[in-house]
Order: sequence, then structure tokens, then C-alpha cells
Amino acid sequence: MDRRQFIGISIASGMSVAGSFAQGATPFPVKPVSLVVAFAPGGGTDALARALAVPLSQNLGQPVVVENKAGAGALIGSEFVSKAAADGYTLLATSAPHASNPSLISPMPFDTLRDFAPICLAAKSPFVLTVLPDSPIQNYDDLIKQAKLRKLTYGSSGNGTNDHFSGEMTGHLAGISMTHIPYKGTGPAVRDLLGGHLDLMFANIISVASLVQAGKLRAIAVTTAQRSSLMPDLPTMQEIVKQPFDFSAWTGILAPARTDPEVIRRLNSGIRAALATAAVQKTMTALGADIVADRPDEFAKFIEREIEKGAEIVKAAGIKL
Repeated sequence: MDRRQFIGISIASGMSVAGSFAQGATPFPVKPVSLVVAFAPGGGTDALARALAVPLSQNLGQPVVVENKAGAGALIGSEFVSKAAADGYTLLATSAPHASNPSLISPMPFDTLRDFAPICLAAKSPFVLTVLPDSPIQNYDDLIKQAKLRKLTYGSSGNGTNDHFSGEMTGHLAGISMTHIPYKGTGPAVRDLLGGHLDLMFANIISVASLVQAGKLRAIAVTTAQRSSLMPDLPTMQEIVKQPFDFSAWTGILAPARTDPEVIRRLNSGIRAALATAAVQKTMTALGADIVADRPDEFAKFIEREIEKGAEIVKAAGIKL
């Protein structure tokens, strides 16, 4: 069974659940749904949320309104949703900081596991290990050789991000030490990489794909466990190091804790159906993201693994905000 068949069967199953739910005592939804994005407009999470909004509105039979509540490393939007009514009408679209923040911020304004009900892991996109075209680092072995000759620098979109974790994990597995330079976002870091101020970077694929295609950057590997559909010829770090290595810029949808399980299932089926539409798939391809479209229980386990993985790296590397 290929992925399209799987998604089709899953959607049909979800529609069956939705149909039985609609016959219950409390129909859902009966008013607009707010999809809160924990980041500013223009990023990958925002792009996915807006791509989902139209087909999800059609699937639910009610408008889905995207609202950006950015700031404090995604805490502002997340806290807002954690305190919203658990009725399915206020949802959260968030990404990797949702799982890394508990290891970096104390006290947290909410409990990442206890205060949210996972609905669906929508998509994942890899980071790409990139260098300048004239860099002596042409592959993973070269990286290790160069790191033993001098202290290499790598940039990231910020402390405690999954691109930062990718660099820390690489150093740990290779037995080398590199200097991490955090930036306020991927854009400034990529500009410094292009300017020769950094030796390398694990950059979100959408931010460097065109630069790689234009020959302005060289791509060495991707950080997800599976190869990227946008750069299928690139090996994964996991293939190279022969050990678990899976870091991504993921986007998932959650609701406040204690939301009715039937509402969660209704939303999950609607989101998965939206992810299967041609328009959303086109947007995801352009972003270099691979659609996941999993179930609530699978997403819950994913978040737990991400929290555990992040905590281990933060402790081992002594990362602090």
C-alpha cells in the first residue's frame, strides 16, 4: 500500500467517525474555529496553517480563522491556547520549540504534556547541512578533519532550536567541538554563512533550497531520518553516522487539554483530509516539507520523544537561554 492509498483509507475512516459523531447529542462545529499560530506571519508554521485553513473550513463546514500570536519562543500563543475553553474552537499550530522549551525555560507558564491535547502532526521538513561552495568541507569526513585542524563555527536560528540541536548532536557523534553562534532567525544566519562568517549551518531546507540550486551553497546532508522529497539525492545524517539522528522543523496542531475525544477525532479527520488536497500538497512541496498526517495518539508519542531528546541534548551540551 503506497502513502496516497494509506491517506485515502485514513480519510475515509475519519469521515465515518465524523458522520457518527454528527449524529450524537453535541454536533461540532457550530461556529468558526480559531487556529492560533505561535509564530509571526511568513514562517513555515504560518504558511501551513494558512494553507490548511481553506480546505479545513470546507471539511468542518465552518470558517477556520488563522490568528498569529507570536513571541517569547512560541510561549505567548501556546499559553493563550492552553488557557482557552476546551471546546475545540481554539487550536494551536506550533513547531519544535513546543517540545524544547520545557528543557530551556523555568518556570514554564504551562505544562507541555498536561495542558494540551495533540490532534495531528501535519508535516516535517529537514534541516540541511550546508557550506559555501569553496569550503574544504565537501562531506561528513571532511567536516571531522577540518574540526580537528581548527575550531569550526556553525550558526542556527537560536539557542535550543532543532537546528542548534543538530549541530550539537553532530559534534557529539563525531567527537568534535564546534562553536555555536545563535541568531534571531534563520535569515540572518544564512546571510552570514553566505558572507563567509560561518563555516557551516544546519538550515531549514526552504531557506537554502534555491541557494543550493543556484550553486551559492553546497548541501551535504539532511537531518531527518528519511530523505527529503525536495532533495532526494542528499543522504541523511542517520545514513552517514549509522546512529539515530532525526531533527526537523515540524508543524503540529493541538487543542486545550480535556477537549472531548470525539471533537479531537473530528478535527483530526478534517485536518488529514485537508492535508490530502492538491493545494496543500503543492504548498508543502514548495516549502520542502513532507506531509505526515498522523493520528492524535501518534502525535502525542512524537511530542514525548521530542521532549526527551531535547532534554538529553540540553543537559549534555549545557545549553542555556
